[in-house]
Amino acid sequence: MSDHRIRIYQQGAPSVLTYEPLPAPLSSPAKGQVLLRQDAVGVNFVDTMFRDGSFTVSLPFDMGVEAAGVVEAVGPGDADFAAGDRAAYFFVPGAYASARLIDAAALVKLPADVTTLQAAGMLSKGLTAWMAVYGAHAVRPGEVVYVNGASGGVGLLVAQWAQALGATVIAAVGSPEKIHMARQQGLEHVVASNSASFESDVEAHTDGKEIDVVYEFIGRATFEQSLKLLRPGGRLVHIGNASGPVEVRGSAMATRKIDYLRPSTPQYVNSPQSLDRASKALFEAMRQGVFGKPEIGRYPLGEAVRAHEDIAARRHRQFSVLIP
Repeated sequence: MSDHRIRIYQQGAPSVLTYEPLPAPLSSPAKGQVLLRQDAVGVNFVDTMFRDGSFTVSLPFDMGVEAAGVVEAVGPGDADFAAGDRAAYFFVPGAYASARLIDAAALVKLPADVTTLQAAGMLSKGLTAWMAVYGAHAVRPGEVVYVNGASGGVGLLVAQWAQALGATVIAAVGSPEKIHMARQQGLEHVVASNSASFESDVEAHTDGKEIDVVYEFIGRATFEQSLKLLRPGGRLVHIGNASGPVEVRGSAMATRKIDYLRPSTPQYVNSPQSLDRASKALFEAMRQGVFGKPEIGRYPLGEAVRAHEDIAARRHRQFSVLIP
């Protein structure tokens, strides 16, 4: 069976995703590279931004940023990987493919108890969650943490991880219907951000304490609401804008001495050493059951259009992969 990839020749709607055979067999890996046969390819919201024009890219552009699979061959002199090793990577464009050449330095070797399906579905989101709870802000036991957007993939992992680290976590979801789902994921304190009784709902979970940290994933629709919740001198970690970008009023935050951060994962995971440290922490949290048993949705690689349509319609699961 021939190898395939997905690339775009123009930016736009999901229909611009083009499923095509690789034009020629992949060459042998050069020094520092491996040939990776991919078992599963992660589907992330950022993929839609590369596709729809939110980010400027050079066309044609090979889609996708994370995947996991089995090493088929290694380049000369590489002692870190061998044929048969299972490995994963995050944020290396060109992931929507059945196989690829990739720098060995970008790979994470998978422990025996982490499947390639789990790694492809969770590595990128999990490393972002690690950045949130260990990098941008080191969550401490006893803190009161508010996670706005806790029904999304990264938001859910942040809420679960912060709770496991001993914080009182108030998980905000977009509707009352999602409260039950969040509680099924192990979250103890859940509120609907669009509830008419929102403020009293939040107060019922804080036990009279003020909120120390807010993780914001929604953006325009909820930013002012999140800011209002923070205690003076608290920290606002602004990671996502699912509802659109925010016009930040620096003067309002300065008056209340709010520590406002806009972190990105590559700020904290930017070397083989930091990637190793963060991924080991993520795998250990998975091993300990911090994230429960996440359900990973699957699509054939050739149905990437449907996967992107499901993201737009919010029909997708929190963790989804393409299967070559």
